[in-house]
Amino acid sequence: MSQSACPCGSGKPLDECCDLYLSGRAYPNTAEALMRSRFCAFARGDAPYLRKTWHPDICPELAPSDLEAQWTRLEVIRSKQGLKKSVVEFRAWYLQNDIEHSMHEISLFKLYKKRWVYVEPLPGWP
Repeated sequence: MSQSACPCGSGKPLDECCDLYLSGRAYPNTAEALMRSRFCAFARGDAPYLRKTWHPDICPELAPSDLEAQWTRLEVIRSKQGLKKSVVEFRAWYLQNDIEHSMHEISLFKLYKKRWVYVEPLPGWP
């Protein structure tokens, strides 16, 4: 197996980080780990994993064009882990027409059937 660094920016090898989740060998036990694995899933175009980790009441239909961006790096700015809901603020960079852009989001995650799932972006976080 590859010893390349995980694209999520954790500094861990891919095999010991997000690949555990994307391959189905484990499920993230924190909202931040889930958010990092979702970044990797977007980078790989892994729609099944994204659907599995999105709250089922809110999960949109994912078109192939939704997964075409070339995601290049991730920075977790801060995260607050709660018992039933958690918040992760991050910045993700992607290439569009060979120009690097970034998006900033504050994401809400909730426990659903004992697993963390992505719910929605939040407008702000104190």
